[in-house]
Amino acid sequence: MALTFKTRAPRWAGQPSTFFLLLNACLVTALIHYWTTGLQSSHHSVSVWVGHENEHEHEHNYQQAPAPSPPACGLEDAMRAKYGEDILARSRAYEGSNARLRRVLRDARAGKPIKIAVLGGSVTKGQGVKRHEIWANVFADWWKQEFPDAEMTMQNGAVAATGSRYMSMCFLEHVDDDADIIFTEFAVNDQRNEPNAESFEWLLRQLLELPKRPAVINVQTFGLGYAQLTTGGDVHIAFANYYDAPLISLRNALLPQLLETRSAAPSYFAKLHTGVTDFKHINNRGHQMLADLLIAYTQRQLCTLSHPTSSHSLSLPSYDNLPVDVEGIPPLRLFQNYNDPPAPRLSPYCSSTRTLKTPLVPAFNDGKWENWTFTATGGSAKTYIRATEPGAKIGFKVPVRGGMGRVRVSFLQSSTFGLGICKCWLDEAKDEAVLVDGFWQSPLNLAGTQTVTNKASIGEHMLWCELTGHTRDPEGRTEFRLIGVDAA
Repeated sequence: MALTFKTRAPRWAGQPSTFFLLLNACLVTALIHYWTTGLQSSHHSVSVWVGHENEHEHEHNYQQAPAPSPPACGLEDAMRAKYGEDILARSRAYEGSNARLRRVLRDARAGKPIKIAVLGGSVTKGQGVKRHEIWANVFADWWKQEFPDAEMTMQNGAVAATGSRYMSMCFLEHVDDDADIIFTEFAVNDQRNEPNAESFEWLLRQLLELPKRPAVINVQTFGLGYAQLTTGGDVHIAFANYYDAPLISLRNALLPQLLETRSAAPSYFAKLHTGVTDFKHINNRGHQMLADLLIAYTQRQLCTLSHPTSSHSLSLPSYDNLPVDVEGIPPLRLFQNYNDPPAPRLSPYCSSTRTLKTPLVPAFNDGKWENWTFTATGGSAKTYIRATEPGAKIGFKVPVRGGMGRVRVSFLQSSTFGLGICKCWLDEAKDEAVLVDGFWQSPLNLAGTQTVTNKASIGEHMLWCELTGHTRDPEGRTEFRLIGVDAA
């Protein structure tokens, strides 16, 4: 059934000359406005920064609405020209108040010495790139140029194949406690599960509690060689928000473009010795881009410091007469209930094969455990205390300083190295021994942790481990690789 509409002739229908005069006047006015303002409007050319250095895969001309930003002060111009404001904005997954970072930047401008520390995995360790190409070193070089009168010290405490579960108790084995800025990079090595999330929160809290109240900035890289694009870093975002710790994401900035132009992906990732692309480790271009995003973010804060009257104020106002400490730490962890007592301040103990500060040295060894180093082609050396013979027994002295009453072991988890099962216990409680399984189904080779007890009293204890004859390895192998012990 056809729809019919009855229309009424407009009042000007019988007066065509008047109507067209009005229409012509409107057209002339619009054209004059376009000629005087439209042609002066800047057309932004968006270049997808992929492939070869001088190759633009896609180019679109359009009028771009200005994105919110601090007042223009020239600091970010080069980065905006290179990447565009949209990509820089996407990289800032969480920006926050930046109170701590701005304090450090004021100190640097005043010529005070600054110490920067970095924690992370094999990407930050530099796998697949030269030392000077590591993103942290690129950022450090920029910092020295930006603040030539301020002495700067850089500590790279990254440990390959290691995530937050190890670092949450062992970070002081790899960086000093007097850092002014600490970067963390654990998005890839932290699988997306609750134990890793809880460990990351403990790490973040303890870093923020260090004596100099450092600015902690979370840096997230990504890989295309994993089972999923999502990582444990997606859980980290919640803690970045809660603890007001900025988060800069390379994945946010780069991955959408690589998904659109897949042929460009290999140009951002390292090559294995076989010539095959290693989609788990970014190459020098990926490191440069990550460093650039950090530099642009830091320049953004410097720009705000130069314009203290801008909308980005240097401190947060109190709301509803409620006190606020812009550099404070919430008394409760996100993994606590609102009615719980405040989270304890920890004084963790860690002894590890990955550190020279407190190396893992057994108090007892039946002679069947050995110090052993493994170096994969193109990778970094990894040291373990290893046993291969069932019945091998080893013991470590472990001081418990209070807070959690927890004692753990760190060990390698792998599906390819033929790892078996150890049993570990504290003091004389062998009947309460826990099984520590080095085999897992994941294709990743990562440091894992296993809690031996949660009820250790304050004082020195003896941690025992004995290699069993049991294994889930398909070939029946029983090797075990210890990395460390910790207590808190």
